[in-house]
Amino acid sequence: MSDADRIRATIRESVNRITGIAPEQINDSSNYREDLGLDSLSALEVMVDIEYAFKIKVPEERLQAVQTVQDTINVVQEYLGAVQA
Repeated sequence: MSDADRIRATIRESVNRITGIAPEQINDSSNYREDLGLDSLSALEVMVDIEYAFKIKVPEERLQAVQTVQDTINVVQEYLGAVQA
């Protein structure tokens, strides 16, 4: 499993826990607010969950730009790369 696949699976599990939406119904292009119905607090909860899962800390201004599952994958990969570098 690639890093992106592992990140994607973790995000889907997190969204599933918070919303009850089945992981297979969550796509990379899924918008947290429009497609998944998350309010800003729920979206923040997903990001905190992701930060904890990958042991990264994403600055708040960066979090505000995250709107889709793909955005989250990109941010996690970026910060994992920064941690490993």
